[in-house]
Amino acid sequence: MSDISIPGVTASKYKTDELIQGLMKVERVPRDRANADLETYKKQQAAWRQINQSSTTLRDAAKSLYSFNNPFSEKIADSTDARALTASATRDARDQSFRVTVNQVAEADAFLSAELQSDGKVPGGTYTFSVGDSRVSFKWKGGSYGDFAEALNRRGEGIVRASLVQITPKTKSLLVESLKTGAAERLTFSDDALSFALGSGLIRKNDKSAVAVSAASVSVKPVSNSLIEFSPAARARDGLTLEYQLTVTERSADAPESDESAAFDAGKPSALTWGGITIQNVEPDIPIEAERPAPRAPVVDDAVLSLRSTKGTALPLPPAGPAGTTQSFSVPLAEYGDVDAIVLHNRNTSRDVSVTGVKIVDPRVAGEYVPVNPVSIAQDAVIKYEGITVTRPKNDIDDLVPGVTLSLKEATGKQETVTVKPDVEVAKEAVIKLIGTYNRVIAEINILTQNKPEIISEITYFTEDERKAAEERLGMMQGDMTLNGIKASLQRLTSNVYAANDTTTTKTLAQIGVSTRSGTGGALEYSRLRGYLEIDEKKLDEALERRMGEVKLLFGFDSDGDLVIDSGVAQAMDANLTPYVQTGGIFSTRTSGLATRITSTEKNIARLDDQLKKKEAELKAKYGQMEGTLNSLQQQSNSISNFNRQQNSD
Repeated sequence: MSDISIPGVTASKYKTDELIQGLMKVERVPRDRANADLETYKKQQAAWRQINQSSTTLRDAAKSLYSFNNPFSEKIADSTDARALTASATRDARDQSFRVTVNQVAEADAFLSAELQSDGKVPGGTYTFSVGDSRVSFKWKGGSYGDFAEALNRRGEGIVRASLVQITPKTKSLLVESLKTGAAERLTFSDDALSFALGSGLIRKNDKSAVAVSAASVSVKPVSNSLIEFSPAARARDGLTLEYQLTVTERSADAPESDESAAFDAGKPSALTWGGITIQNVEPDIPIEAERPAPRAPVVDDAVLSLRSTKGTALPLPPAGPAGTTQSFSVPLAEYGDVDAIVLHNRNTSRDVSVTGVKIVDPRVAGEYVPVNPVSIAQDAVIKYEGITVTRPKNDIDDLVPGVTLSLKEATGKQETVTVKPDVEVAKEAVIKLIGTYNRVIAEINILTQNKPEIISEITYFTEDERKAAEERLGMMQGDMTLNGIKASLQRLTSNVYAANDTTTTKTLAQIGVSTRSGTGGALEYSRLRGYLEIDEKKLDEALERRMGEVKLLFGFDSDGDLVIDSGVAQAMDANLTPYVQTGGIFSTRTSGLATRITSTEKNIARLDDQLKKKEAELKAKYGQMEGTLNSLQQQSNSISNFNRQQNSD
């Protein structure tokens, strides 16, 4: 029974399975060859996609260096004291330096109440808060200070805000603050909010006596003086503000320059009386002509106003503007110390000076009320720009210097310098990015077109996975004319001369420190052999610092005056790579061609697989029949042998 075998079920004693496998191995040769072709096509397709991606990145990096948003037009603004102010500049700002003095930053009203019991309540009513022209009003049913603050914050978003400050374990203070800066954005209370503000110690009635001026308006002629006195003196600790308007008027050419230019009259001879005796002078026999005073040399002086300190010294006020204009001034007197008068000293020989609307105000006062514990008082920002006093309601000033936004941080009273210049770092990063992507493309082409392992080992920035993937692609497209053509074109473009005009001195990449010979030797010597570009950072920094305009033209310029950039390193790279990477371009054609081959090969493999299955089934059937026949013959042979043995034994 041990010799019985069932074809296709039990192991064949005739080793037909091995025979079938050997025959099928021969039959699978076309299929294995097609599968190898399929893997090659897929690897080539992936390689073309990789080179397409790298080339697209290079083209985009090149385009960014000469497009409208090129980095060479980016500007940066530096301040000599970032604690006082910072600045930012747009691309439209011109290179310049200007002086700024921050005398006062813009602030918003913030009032702190007296200490309140933590378990206290805010009575019900209609609560109305105003900040300038903005108004918040709501009905309150009554409740705790915390609930009231939350209700106010929900309705006063962007206008007013409230918060609680824990003073002691049992007391709190309520802080109510405006969210808008500027002297015009005063925080006021009305309806039940007014009585609550008075009762909680946020504000009180203004009973402080104001500082009066001896005259609200004064005019002075050329070469004359005048005085406006304060009563009482304005003390620095009171934080008062002087407001006035200043007008300068130019006299006509035929008008007398001053009283001194009027006709001089020597008068009649005088007499002397003493002790009842009068001695009369007689007129001289020879007429004496009175000598007119020599005319003054023309004087133009904008420093016409100053404050008189209580110690008698003169403290200059902001200068007057051009003749024929009226300027309004708001001067914080705390910056000048204790003062008691305005001195008008008109040294001009042909200008009249008029001061009107003179008044001294307390900036803390909002109507009839003044805050009891002001954390801050609404005020405008006050700066001096190139000696000219400028006020703004906000600390971000973007309408003073075109393309520049000044951000005021704190008042220092010290003159600072703001410098607007090209952003060298941004431009440098863009150039480095271009060179980095360029070297990536050259490295990829070298790997695909050359079968030299050292090409991969020389690249130090590859990760381990990138190194293994590169080894699989090494020499895959050796001798490919397309890739070799791209490499030759890029090398030619980076070594060409680009002259934007006759005066341009920067005409090649090598002049800004970019070439195959910019390194210092050693590990980078292979760059000269492989075609990689190197960067001499010191030379590049110097070029960007001193010749930013020429570096910009090196990468892209208009050569024929049609307002379209048509030359330069970056423009040439863009134009050269576009036919390869654009939709329907050379790379796309290569990948789509391989996609067609892959599809066709996959169909062929599927067809061969079907044929192999049929062939294998056919062989198994044939060899199964053969095994059955052999087994039958073996059984017959065994039967005859058994019969013969039996006969012999009988």
